[in-house]
Amino acid sequence: MGNRISFIRSWRIACIEYYKWIINPRMIIAAAMIIFIWNFAVFPLIDISKEMNSPLNFLEPFIAILNSRVLCLVTPSVFLFLISDYPRLDRNSLFSIHRIKRTEWVLGQFIFFILSAFTYLISIFIFSIIINLHNSFLANGWSLVITRYTTYYPEKALSFAGKLITKELYNQISPYEAAITGFFLVLMYMVLLSMILLFFHILNLKKAGIASAVSIIAAGSALGIFKSPGMWCFPMAHTMIYLHYTQYLKQTIMKLQSSFLYFLIIIAILLFICLFSVKYTNFLNNDNE
Repeated sequence: MGNRISFIRSWRIACIEYYKWIINPRMIIAAAMIIFIWNFAVFPLIDISKEMNSPLNFLEPFIAILNSRVLCLVTPSVFLFLISDYPRLDRNSLFSIHRIKRTEWVLGQFIFFILSAFTYLISIFIFSIIINLHNSFLANGWSLVITRYTTYYPEKALSFAGKLITKELYNQISPYEAAITGFFLVLMYMVLLSMILLFFHILNLKKAGIASAVSIIAAGSALGIFKSPGMWCFPMAHTMIYLHYTQYLKQTIMKLQSSFLYFLIIIAILLFICLFSVKYTNFLNNDNE
């Protein structure tokens, strides 16, 4: 009985961390990022929608955000900034760790990472759709704005707005599938980055964890922009659905199922290592400065 892990205690740890995260003054950066996303990806789509006098699918701004070559760097970077202080070990945290099993603490952190990543992404989703609710429709089909804009305005085929959602997306996958699949792939990307921080935190190398996560984001984004085969070694490419397909034929470059397995396996390995390694961690010497 004494060796059983209490998921209730893990949940309580997660809730404590989540509360501290939500009230952290750093969250103002998330608000600033929403404004940046509006100006970078949402408003350009709204502009071409007005130009064509045709509504958007309500999911298309969110799908454009998930598949933007620039935002694939910005979105995880901002999330990493928001959680870079976690796990936070103050006096109350150390007191809690000594009262519960260390494995319960690790599971609590893991649950917190899922909650924080979900909150972050659902906020992006909500703010991407409310700005254009009056000019959108609800259906599992792409709008004429996305599928016909470059046909009606060939001189603008290479414009920024015209390339926000590419043929690799709208020729190969439905909007609902693109939004749901993209959401969960990016969610797992955020959790993976969080687990890297936790792993190095347990090794008393918190700063090295942040540097490693930043390097993974930067390298993956660079390789993805140039569509190098090496991009599939990094998580970023697996979150961008348009990279999985060719433009016209229903040919798959990388199966979406393989991308899910990629994240699940790496996250599971990191969680297992953390659960094992935390038994030997000296939290009093942790690199928190």
